[in-house]
Amino acid sequence: MRSATHRPAAVVLLIASLCFFARTASADLLVNGNFEQGPAIPPTNPIRVVPPGDASLTGWIVTGGSINIVTDGYWVPLSGTRSIELSSTGPGSIEQAIATSPGAIYRITFWVSGEPFSLPSLKHLHIAGGETVTDQTFDNTPAWHWDMAWSQRTLDFTATGSTTTVSFSSMDASAWGPALDSVKVELVSAGVPGGARALSFAPVSPDPVRSGGRMVFTLAEAGHVRLAIHDIQGRQVALLADAEMQAGPRVVEFSPRSFGARPGIYLASLQANGRTIVRRFSVIP
Repeated sequence: MRSATHRPAAVVLLIASLCFFARTASADLLVNGNFEQGPAIPPTNPIRVVPPGDASLTGWIVTGGSINIVTDGYWVPLSGTRSIELSSTGPGSIEQAIATSPGAIYRITFWVSGEPFSLPSLKHLHIAGGETVTDQTFDNTPAWHWDMAWSQRTLDFTATGSTTTVSFSSMDASAWGPALDSVKVELVSAGVPGGARALSFAPVSPDPVRSGGRMVFTLAEAGHVRLAIHDIQGRQVALLADAEMQAGPRVVEFSPRSFGARPGIYLASLQANGRTIVRRFSVIP
């Protein structure tokens, strides 16, 4: 049997990548993403106004207009006892700078709702991860104070520097803007230093995967390609490609049912032209 010192470089890199992702599968880079840390709020007044420039909401800076910290004495948060409303007398914003690695891909996951029974019912939210931005809406029609109908959303971004600012802003010119809870930022892919021109591998979509997903990658030059799926322990559960391919974009579709995947976290590893890129994704029932 060959010793570990005789393993091909690509295999060694893959093993290291799998171990890295196993360790960081649930590593949240944000401070106080659930908004539980901050100023004391007496039970007699379940809403605390935080003005612009105030840093009392641990980890966050309030920019733009004021925001509200809302306790479970007013409405039920997704978790814990607090959430925030990105409006007080008008649209407000919060932001936090996190440490990132240039070229790495990160995912912002958050839950959004809106003040029950307030008008207009459609709330507008602006989210930014560095230079990557998106605008989203939430219709508060199904929301009640005891059931806020929290909706999970995500945004992926590629870091361009050693720090990246994550921000959330209300786009509603009223005192009843979007509500926010349980925000986290996690590493999706560490990328391949110096190899972006030779090989690119987009995040698995959709994520999470239910009945079927797709993987998109681009080869800068022809070569042997191996595309496999591993469980979080590093065991290969499916081999999607193992062949010579010409340069250019490729799309590979797959079904978790075809390899008996149970709900959980999986890793897609792409090896080509001496490079390896690993993408993390989830499978749900």
